[in-house]
Amino acid sequence: MAPTVMGEISSRLNKSGRPRLKQWAPKVKSGCITCRIRRIKCDETKPSCTRCTSTGRNCDGYDELAIKQVIKPQHVVQMPSAWDQVSGSTVEIKNFAFFRSVTTADLAGFFDVGFWTGKLLQLSHQYPALWHAMTALACVHHEFITDRTPTTVARVGDTPNMRFALVQFNKSIQSLRKLLSGPSLTRLDKLVALSTCLLFTCMASLQGRQWQAFVHISSGLKMFHYWNLGLRNRDRRDDDPDIDLLLVAFTQLDTQARPYLPSQRNNLQWTDSQIILSSTIEPFRSLLDAYLAIEVHFNTMMRFMLSKEFSDLTLISENLIQKQKCGDDFQQWDARLSGFLSVAAPSEKDDRALNLLYIRRIFARIFLSLDFTKGELCHDDFLQDYKQMLDLATQLLDDLNSSHMSGERPSHPNFCLATTVAEPLFLIATRCREPTIRREALRLLKQYPRREGICEGMVAARIAETMIDIEEKGCNGGQAGSCTTGQWVCGNHRVAILQFVLIAERQMKILIQTVEDLICGRDERVLVTSYW
Repeated sequence: MAPTVMGEISSRLNKSGRPRLKQWAPKVKSGCITCRIRRIKCDETKPSCTRCTSTGRNCDGYDELAIKQVIKPQHVVQMPSAWDQVSGSTVEIKNFAFFRSVTTADLAGFFDVGFWTGKLLQLSHQYPALWHAMTALACVHHEFITDRTPTTVARVGDTPNMRFALVQFNKSIQSLRKLLSGPSLTRLDKLVALSTCLLFTCMASLQGRQWQAFVHISSGLKMFHYWNLGLRNRDRRDDDPDIDLLLVAFTQLDTQARPYLPSQRNNLQWTDSQIILSSTIEPFRSLLDAYLAIEVHFNTMMRFMLSKEFSDLTLISENLIQKQKCGDDFQQWDARLSGFLSVAAPSEKDDRALNLLYIRRIFARIFLSLDFTKGELCHDDFLQDYKQMLDLATQLLDDLNSSHMSGERPSHPNFCLATTVAEPLFLIATRCREPTIRREALRLLKQYPRREGICEGMVAARIAETMIDIEEKGCNGGQAGSCTTGQWVCGNHRVAILQFVLIAERQMKILIQTVEDLICGRDERVLVTSYW
């Protein structure tokens, strides 16, 4: 018999040659937090148990609330030995419990495959950078959802919770630097680094610190392209949903940041590298696959339409070719989604996820189909599209806020990492001229205040309300003969220029000009607003 087999048999026998019998004992549920996490018997000495102190460990005490939150029978996370080096005070553990039970739901969205809600939670016990980033974000998130400051008033930035979050953030930064300075990085190392960068972005966004958020987004994008994680070869058949989720998140954040980049400081050094998708025409393999593709196409389109070249009259033919290429990409996306839906099982379809995809597709169709020769009245051609987007956004908000408050009183602001309804509602409120539709979009922005990624729904509502007021007052109270053709709001009094400038921490200036302002050479109208 082989030696390895002999060794396995003898390991199962005691000295008498008989098989070992497992000794059963009742589980103790009153031990200290550290022993319960390590799943060993605690001697229950107070205030610190001897089992921990005799081995040089930090005993985290007997906080029953923290024990109930951290250890749940249906969600037990196996703690590796690195836990003893990662875990800190009871406050850290409480914040980790909050992150796991509350924050992960806002990060996961409709397309999560157990990444935020499972894998990263386990990895956080191996990677201190991830652990401290999670506890820091949880602290900031808890402050965000419990702060009772009215949405019309800027919040106080410095509190004891924020100071604790800053300590955790600094620990995470130090650990991340140590991780990235290693001689070689594994796939998990890169996954953790990018996820930590996303958590930093969410922290900055929740505090309204847009400049800091831009820095973290830029760093994450540079890492993605440096590691060539944004390349999708034509023959690629292996699924990597974790990387795809991160790609979607960073692509959306890049799209959201584009309108602000022209007014930012040059030292931001934003990358212009793009994600390259496979040119396959095969049906999507999942809704996440479709989600990644549409966000990459959407990002490409917005980069093109917000570029200086797009408004250059000497590049009309080149721009038409690029615009046609964007249109072809979206038509290919339509065919691939139809192919997936025709063969997908019911369990692979999610109505909320599909509604989100449809909103993004309509959004893209409007931008690509605008006839700018009609001036500011070109949006009138898409009245039905605006209605459809509004209906889809309402359905999503009803699903996300099933217990929302009745009446017109605004509910407490919510946060999510993924783009959902704030951008389309802002587009409807500012560009659709039909009064009923645009004011319904404005009402939803105000009734359901949201922060999506770095997109601030409360600021969007204030900008939209200001634009509506400028346009309607211009037509109703303007000089005789100053109105031009067009129902509802005329072409002359439409807002033509909207520029965003970050002027201070948590404060933004919006420069607004109507067509009439441009004709008459008037200065911009200025709206200064703060992030909540």
